[in-house]
Amino acid sequence: MSNVVRPAFILSRAGWRETTVLLAVAGLVPFLVHLLPWSGHRPLGVYLLPVFWTTFVAVYFRGPFIGLLVGLVTPVINLLITGLPVSTSLMAMSLEIAFFVIVAAQWPRFRWAAPLAWVAAKGLAVSVQYFIPAFMETEYPWQHLARSMQNGGAGLAVLAAINILLVVFYPQADGWEKEI
Repeated sequence: MSNVVRPAFILSRAGWRETTVLLAVAGLVPFLVHLLPWSGHRPLGVYLLPVFWTTFVAVYFRGPFIGLLVGLVTPVINLLITGLPVSTSLMAMSLEIAFFVIVAAQWPRFRWAAPLAWVAAKGLAVSVQYFIPAFMETEYPWQHLARSMQNGGAGLAVLAAINILLVVFYPQADGWEKEI
């Protein structure tokens, strides 16, 4: 047996049943958020960021690959059921989710990993959108970033609460200490 230390959370495998349950819950959470009474100018999901809640939970328990699967499938399920997010923003949202998973997977056991990963992912996505005209944002990238951060304040608070609760109540070793 070698003394190589590997990140166990990256290697953790979810069976098809676990993955199906994660996908079902991930599809259900945004759907339930969209059922809440709301009369704002934008959909409530813009403010509460429910797709990122379930994506982070998947990253926390199952690693980046399952987290990415959950994160990318959830908006599609939600679009089919509720019509949200608007199909034109699906590509930009997928980019944000991919960046979010990459950043969150680096240190998921850190108490502020999820909200910081969202901020980093949003910044990275806005930067990419600036250089790729296919995204066709209607405002300047940095205005979009500032507006998104302002709108997403409540969602960041929920994301932080989920992150802290997971770290406190499920303080698994982060995998870097385990030997395989």
